[in-house]
Amino acid sequence: MSETIQVLRNLIQINTENPPGYTKEALLWIENWANKKKIPSEIQWFSESKGNIILTLGRGNKTILMTGHLDTVPIGDRTAWNIDPFEAKEINGNIYGRGSADMKGGIASCLSTMDNLNRQLNLNDFNYKLVFLGTSDEEVGLEGAKAALKKKLMKNVAFVIVTEPTSLKTGITEKGVLWITIMARGKAAHGSTPDKGINAIEKLIGVIPKLKNSVPAIIDPILGVSTLNIGTISGGKSANIVPEYAEINCDFRLVPPINPIEFIQDIQNVILQENSQDTSYFTLKVNQIMPTISTPKENKFLELFLNHTDRKDIIGLNYATDLAVLCNAKVANSIPFLIYGPGDPNSIHIANEKVSILEVIEVENTLTKFLLDLNSKIRSI
Repeated sequence: MSETIQVLRNLIQINTENPPGYTKEALLWIENWANKKKIPSEIQWFSESKGNIILTLGRGNKTILMTGHLDTVPIGDRTAWNIDPFEAKEINGNIYGRGSADMKGGIASCLSTMDNLNRQLNLNDFNYKLVFLGTSDEEVGLEGAKAALKKKLMKNVAFVIVTEPTSLKTGITEKGVLWITIMARGKAAHGSTPDKGINAIEKLIGVIPKLKNSVPAIIDPILGVSTLNIGTISGGKSANIVPEYAEINCDFRLVPPINPIEFIQDIQNVILQENSQDTSYFTLKVNQIMPTISTPKENKFLELFLNHTDRKDIIGLNYATDLAVLCNAKVANSIPFLIYGPGDPNSIHIANEKVSILEVIEVENTLTKFLLDLNSKIRSI
């Protein structure tokens, strides 16, 4: 078994389910690995049991950043797993386990790439500083990426690579995200006389079609269409009481040129139209906003990277990654990026998660070739 796959197995065997998302053991394991490889490392703690790890090679004026998150989603129903989710067992050319694809496979590829460049280049041979950022809390709130911004880690970053699972396709865009809660207040009454109350649940049910109609029918050539998912609905106390309160949680995924911040006003307009002059039934709370981000196809880093990949598929992601924080327009007027990693996106967040060994090795090889080319003496971007 290659050293890269052994790194992957070691990382899977460390439980980093989120919640609670404790990554201390994984951070210390990577720090110890880096020390053995003579790669400078630093842990940025943002709580007692959570933090980011930063590995650095070279001392160029511009930085190439590779990044991945250490936390995973929970294993869910243990009985749905055919194997121990933390054994990291190899079966038919795949490594199984929670986080194998999302995204400890990608992290193992990044770490081995750092090791390869450290062995093949002298300190003065780097045209670009190369940094690996391993984050925590990506699955819940992107807190690790936010902490990295506070550390000014994105200063002078020229290009970012995140090794989220893409089945070796190259992602260059992500949908924007808007999570909101809409709350309805009615009037309680006995269930036998509903005409004497105002049913908050029925009010919410009536507004849902209007929320769906508020989503612009724009088709992006890569990302497709914007979507709305009503993720939860709650309210009421008993079948024989007219509910005086109810709420829904909405997940909008928005394609360019829709700006999630501006789109909030469209939702507020729906609410205003539903609220009469005499009675305000609805209020709105914004829980999460992440921008739509993209890299132009003509970007020089992207073009060079594609020269080193066997697959030329360009894709977009329906979901957000740490890039939504690290590369948004508020950070150095938006930093170009790509998303490329081992694993099938359809096999993540479910039981019996797996990642192909060949894909993990291919990502390592592709990143190594790209970064060696980028740091060659004749290369100038």
